[in-house]
Amino acid sequence: MKILIFNPFGIGDVLFTSPMIRNIKDKMKDCEIHYLCNRRVYPLLKNNKFLSEVLIFEKDEWRTLVKKSKWKFLKHAFSFFNAIKRQRYDVLFDLSLNSQYGFFFRMTGIKKRIGYNFKDRGRFLTHKVDIPKGYADKHVARQHLELLRFLDIEPKDYKFDLFLPADSLKKAEGILWNNSLSKYDFLVGVCPGSGDSWRETAYFRRWPKENFVKVCKWLTQAHDARIILFGSKAEEEICKYIYDNLDTKPIDLCGKITLEEFCCVVSMCRLIITNDGGPLHIGRALDRKVIIFRGPVSEEVYGCYPDSNDCIVLKKEIECSPCYKEFRFPECKFDKRCLRDIRPEEAVLAVKKLLGYA
Repeated sequence: MKILIFNPFGIGDVLFTSPMIRNIKDKMKDCEIHYLCNRRVYPLLKNNKFLSEVLIFEKDEWRTLVKKSKWKFLKHAFSFFNAIKRQRYDVLFDLSLNSQYGFFFRMTGIKKRIGYNFKDRGRFLTHKVDIPKGYADKHVARQHLELLRFLDIEPKDYKFDLFLPADSLKKAEGILWNNSLSKYDFLVGVCPGSGDSWRETAYFRRWPKENFVKVCKWLTQAHDARIILFGSKAEEEICKYIYDNLDTKPIDLCGKITLEEFCCVVSMCRLIITNDGGPLHIGRALDRKVIIFRGPVSEEVYGCYPDSNDCIVLKKEIECSPCYKEFRFPECKFDKRCLRDIRPEEAVLAVKKLLGYA
């Protein structure tokens, strides 16, 4: 059997599918699994030993192409269509929640098309699960596992898979060496941003930067920790603020390393302190201890998976939280009080608990 998984979303969403991949391979050892993803998350999948092939679909590149030349766009689209059709997939897991993609895959001739019916967007699927309110109160990873029942697979709660090649790990050691560090130091990865997926509303997922400074100061003074700042290019300003306000200067890798290098350096950290987003799930996939500041997004749906004592979630329950529902963020009337009310002292206590000092 030949299976295609299509997921056009970000870091966390891709890691949420890794237990699904392992379950399929467990029960159908001779099957061939291909994965279609965007370019940004490709490094998370390219070394997955359960996948036969990883293909790239970058919708922004398609949008750019159609603006430049409709003829080139049509030519490229036709070529892509034929490439998928030639593979003769038996089963598709379409996780896009998009009827346009559903129609495309129907036209390629894939007979069994499994996915979600959100606001009638699954009308071109042959097997589907209704999710009228997003993923409701079930973790996305577990929701994906439920889709396996359409293949008569009784799923297991495997943890996230993230395979790192030896040469990339060696390169990460070089990054540490160039910054006068080694993997044997007490390394703490700090992610004060919140990823790029929320764009202009990303601010509402961030614990105040001043609080990150206070916790970093405590870590360096009390435990001689070496702080490593992580983030995307769009988050350089917030990382610079933290860097400028620390007496013991951290290593600022914000916007300077690739996603694969980030994963490798994270694997060498003893602790990750992060806002809600991809770094949480990467940290847990790599069995790191993680402290996460949770704001507008549901812990039940997008939180640590599976449950672990090595992951501490700091959050404040207020009347409007969680407010991210049906894949929409309604803006915030309280200037992210759910995050602002988390005190630095609570983060310090969480660190002590994770490290066995409390």
